[in-house]
Amino acid sequence: MLPGGYSCAEMKALLARARLSESPGSKVFAWRLLATAGVLALLWLEVINQLKAEWSLNPQYGYGWSVPFLALYLLWRRWPHRPAPAPPPRKLPGRLLPAAAAVICAFLFLPLRFVAEANPDWRLTSWALTLVVIALTLGCLFLMGGLPWLRHFAFPIVFFLVAVPWPMHLERVVVQNLMRAVTGINVALLNVVGIPALQLGNVIEVGAGLIGIEEACSGVRSLQAALMVSLFLGELYAFKIRPRILLVAAGALLAFFCNLVRTALLVWIGARNGTKAVEAWHDPAGLTILFICLLGLWLLCLLLLRNTNSAIESSHVDVNSAPRPLPWPLLAGFGIWICFAEAGVQTWYALHQQTVTYTRWAVRWPVSESRYKSVSIPPEAESLLRYDEGGGGKWEAADGQLWIMYFFRWFPGRTAALFVKNHRPDICLPASGLVLHRESGIRLLQINGANLPIRSYRFDDNGTPLHVFYCYWDGRSSYENATAAEQEDWTARGRLRAAIRGRREIGAQMLELAVWGYQDDGAADRALQRELERIIRLG
Repeated sequence: MLPGGYSCAEMKALLARARLSESPGSKVFAWRLLATAGVLALLWLEVINQLKAEWSLNPQYGYGWSVPFLALYLLWRRWPHRPAPAPPPRKLPGRLLPAAAAVICAFLFLPLRFVAEANPDWRLTSWALTLVVIALTLGCLFLMGGLPWLRHFAFPIVFFLVAVPWPMHLERVVVQNLMRAVTGINVALLNVVGIPALQLGNVIEVGAGLIGIEEACSGVRSLQAALMVSLFLGELYAFKIRPRILLVAAGALLAFFCNLVRTALLVWIGARNGTKAVEAWHDPAGLTILFICLLGLWLLCLLLLRNTNSAIESSHVDVNSAPRPLPWPLLAGFGIWICFAEAGVQTWYALHQQTVTYTRWAVRWPVSESRYKSVSIPPEAESLLRYDEGGGGKWEAADGQLWIMYFFRWFPGRTAALFVKNHRPDICLPASGLVLHRESGIRLLQINGANLPIRSYRFDDNGTPLHVFYCYWDGRSSYENATAAEQEDWTARGRLRAAIRGRREIGAQMLELAVWGYQDDGAADRALQRELERIIRLG
């Protein structure tokens, strides 16, 4: 008689029924697999929810919506060729370490969601959250099939990283360098064909006027799309490592070359027919070059197929290739923890949102000023900034100086800080040929009851002093003093502080004023005070 009152025969029967219930054809086995897929689906939906703003608002990452479906398709293609699961480790550390790693990744999910809710545009949290979910998914695959399953299914899971926006600093460096390279090559080509051209930062000066090489013309969008397509085609045709590396390198070179041909064509059209003619050819040229780039990658794949073998060989899959289901306690713990984390995050922000009051301000366009005119926003700037409301205007002040103003407002969830940080005067204007002489830190100006954090810049515009005053105002910030204003909400400290205070991103606005002709910085500051008092109103 065994402990518990069972005989040896009865214990063997119980164990046999338990093994039968866990066999691949049993209902319990199917339900555990469905539960595992459901838990992982919840995690991946949270990642997609974090990235959806970038995919929807930023044309550079619009391809991101296709990546989840492509990753699922690649998983589906690999499933028929899956290897047999490795036997579970016999020693205790080998059993506990993978589960412990999965538990740690699941634990990190809560603080990352907590911070991401207040900062939907913070790419650091996007990367961290995506990497944690990828690690948790790979950990589950390891628990279900061991190292053979981990190696077999790793690429479709990691492929999702191509949809995560690049870190801001890296993206800015790549974009600026690409724009300068494209501009310099186009200037050289124009001079070779007999059209005089001069490079002013990222602007080309020709006889017909100024032609700017914008971010959309830098080629970074084509580069990222080519990277995604190259990786997908390499997996689709089951290439080995060396052909895949060759395909990615060829995709990058082809994207740069095609974009160079496109910009050269547009610049040549602008030099011959005027800058207005560039707008008519901008989008058709871009679509044509993108099609040629993708066609070139596909033809390269066909060429590589003739000289290489597939990395995934066809194989017959039997019942032994069925995965080991995750233990019920671990699976239930993951599901409960994910639901608890999401409910806790939403409750925290809902409770704190009710106790916060915000002071808003707006602008009154100075339409009564002398020689006031509206300034149209170029389509390229609209697509880059993606503001909800705003515009521009210029006028002549009472002292005869020329002023120009831009004002933009972003509604909640529009990731304003992301774009404003990348398009401040100290970044954009030097690229257009202006020389930055001086930049001041943030100072608070109290205008008609509103505290405005103002940054001041002095540029040289072909010998004429240009003063630019820039104000980015986050709706959830108090701006009680200059120190608080200096710690902008897109810094790590400001973003963490917003999460701890339970303040979601609720929109932002940007005001930029520029004036020509003041030799003295103090005189320019006093003139700014006068103009702001006529422009700013609460509401």
